Amino acid sequence: MNLLRMTLGFWNFALVLVLTGLMLSGCEGPRGVITAADAQAPVAPVNSPGTYRLFPGDKMKITVFNETDLTGEFQVNERGKVAFPLVGEVQAANSTPDEFQQRLTARLRGKYVKNPRVSVEMTSYRPVNVLGEVRNAGQYQYRPGLTIQDAVALAGGFTYRANTRTVYVRRADAGGEISVSTDGEKVPILPGDNIRVPERFF
Repeated sequence: MNLLRMTLGFWNFALVLVLTGLMLSGCEGPRGVITAADAQAPVAPVNSPGTYRLFPGDKMKITVFNETDLTGEFQVNERGKVAFPLVGEVQAANSTPDEFQQRLTARLRGKYVKNPRVSVEMTSYRPVNVLGEVRNAGQYQYRPGLTIQDAVALAGGFTYRANTRTVYVRRADAGGEISVSTDGEKVPILPGDNIRVPERFF
């Protein structure tokens, strides 16, 4: 009788452990899926000069005060540099606009301009690509504050075959896609993102 009670007690304990493990795993949520709240948390406004990193294709208005010949719109070329009068190419890619402004100011100071005052303002960003089950797949101009829902709207909306609850996003500097839930809050995107709307399973 004691042996039977001990055996039953062991199996009851094991059952409790299994149920507890299942409950804890259920609280984690689906792996590999980013919700709207998760996607918004790490994304700072791309027009913030302290956070955005320049990439080829970005355009900036560069103003050198009292130097009209050195003021205008410039683009980051495929080598990640900006060809600027007098000083030649200046490294821009992977720098914030503030860092680029400081680098350009240092190149101009003394040799070309006695006391240069330089400002850098973003004028256009790399476009985003919207692919898959949308009516007008293609490339669309990025603007600060653009969300996945906005990008899909620019592409004419979902087709009747589209999975409207989950899309896939590939960041310009990432190696693979991430799945993003479109339920609930709007999900921000970044310049150069590729957005793929998959087909739903009937």
